[in-house]
Amino acid sequence: MHPTEYRAIPEELKKTKKLSVLMPYLNEQDIIVKNTREVVSILKELGINYEIVLIDDGSTDNSFELLKKEFGKDKKIKLIRNHQNFGKGWVIKTGFEYSSGDYILFLDSDLELSPYHIPNFFRVMMEQGADAVIGSKLHDDSVLDYPKARRFFSNSYYLMVKILFGLPIMDSQTGIKLFTREALEVSLPRLLVKRWAFDIELLLILHKHKMKIAAAPIELKFSRGAFGKIRVNSIVHFFTDTMAIFFRDKILRFYERKLGENIRYHYTFILFQDRVSEFEERCLRKFLEINYEGYDVIVTGETDYGIKDPKLRFVKSSAESYAKRLSEVTAIVKLKSDYVVLSALNAYPDGRFFLSAGRVLSQPGVGAAGGFCVLRYGASGYEIIVNSVSKSIFLNANLHYRYRAVTPKKVSELQLNGMIVKTEYVRDLKAADDTETKLEFLLSRAVEKNKEILMYSPDLMLYMSFPDNYWDFIEGIENQIKARVMQMFSDKSRRRLKDYKFLISIALLFFVTAGFLMALIFRSTTFILPVLAYYGMLLLTRVLFFGLVTGFKSFLLLAWAQLFYGFTFLREIARHIFGPGIKKFLQRF
Repeated sequence: MHPTEYRAIPEELKKTKKLSVLMPYLNEQDIIVKNTREVVSILKELGINYEIVLIDDGSTDNSFELLKKEFGKDKKIKLIRNHQNFGKGWVIKTGFEYSSGDYILFLDSDLELSPYHIPNFFRVMMEQGADAVIGSKLHDDSVLDYPKARRFFSNSYYLMVKILFGLPIMDSQTGIKLFTREALEVSLPRLLVKRWAFDIELLLILHKHKMKIAAAPIELKFSRGAFGKIRVNSIVHFFTDTMAIFFRDKILRFYERKLGENIRYHYTFILFQDRVSEFEERCLRKFLEINYEGYDVIVTGETDYGIKDPKLRFVKSSAESYAKRLSEVTAIVKLKSDYVVLSALNAYPDGRFFLSAGRVLSQPGVGAAGGFCVLRYGASGYEIIVNSVSKSIFLNANLHYRYRAVTPKKVSELQLNGMIVKTEYVRDLKAADDTETKLEFLLSRAVEKNKEILMYSPDLMLYMSFPDNYWDFIEGIENQIKARVMQMFSDKSRRRLKDYKFLISIALLFFVTAGFLMALIFRSTTFILPVLAYYGMLLLTRVLFFGLVTGFKSFLLLAWAQLFYGFTFLREIARHIFGPGIKKFLQRF
């Protein structure tokens, strides 16, 4: 039988059950409207009760606008937009959170694989009792128009996957897959790979959780050249992502961890106004547009933006300290929500911020949770460079998770933007007299004192503005260091090694200084070779990740920031140890 010849549809899918079709796309303005019309036509012809979720993965063309114009009023079509390109894995997770179907179909928006495959996929699922049906180019009944170069790459990758993971199927990359909703509830929350090898990770998780995976034949009409969108760097990323999955599976046993229940809690945002600006107002509007029913918003600052929304309340405060402002809010407003979410108004949330938060917060012993901040949409060139420096392990060491997606884990601290904490900790916070310690440190201390943990999750994401000039960047580093040193000396009885994680910058400062001093004393360049080797490696990694021009600028700023951080950190520690007497001397520097 031809892969698209079978046309019978289960009766339940016409009456009581629904199919959600997830279609991610990137810069497809020439075909996306036409292809969506075709999918709608075929689903209606087959008599399927359906919804289509179209997810924009950061397109820079007019794809989203064209879809909105054509289908904006169609209740069966949901249009979701990511302003940045995060990769297919991320948009599939996003689309799933917005879907409501009993069955979920992944379908590539180029329609090289026809929706007419759907009936046969359901037949295979029902006959074999499968939780997932994967289109396979290697199935005996598949009909392929497929370049030899692409076939060679695919077969080589399938062989590697078979050796590493022992999955019951070979072909994992074909762009049509059918799942029960229950299968994706188990697998997608555990998914970490956002781009290249997310299919392998997804199927591996299903396999490890005893979900049955079946293969179905396909008809493939390949139309994108010998390798399609795959380039040399894509192959490198495929390999590194696959080996990372292997490490998490075989070494960390990461995919066997238990998840919490995705409880729909009620949340209160408390947002801190810093400077009245157009960007802050845009951020506030983004907080008010989150696709979630159970939340309200409180803004604290000096100026009311004049925005009228039933979810919004303004609490006037002229205090500089966020901790002081929070105390003023809790004195005026009786908080009734389950959790409070904190943020400055230099950031705004991803649209799916709350859709999976319950899975993190409902885990035993979690008192607070948070995620990471990425660069805002429309950032300046200097912001891009500062962001590349901020998320580098060479500057932020093991705190780099605050600016990038990594494995969910228990952490020692969370950044303020997007910090979710149990409401009881906010109510009980005694911060009226503490105007120097950062609010996130005070709350973290309260959580740990109660024997609960701080949890990081890459599913909790905000877009943030970064400093757009050198002086704001340096001022930010100085303020960060002062807060860090204040944290270290504010409660000596609770001081732990985790409070000293930035000493790497001091070690680097001594390393560089010692190298140049030894070279001057002994008049030999041999002593600076290790320093040059380090900076050469740093430059190479910057260029590889960010390109020649941006990479070089990122290298210069990162190299200086490391040394500045080390020197300023030493200076602030000396001020606390030696007191006001040395303060006047140090201020000369």
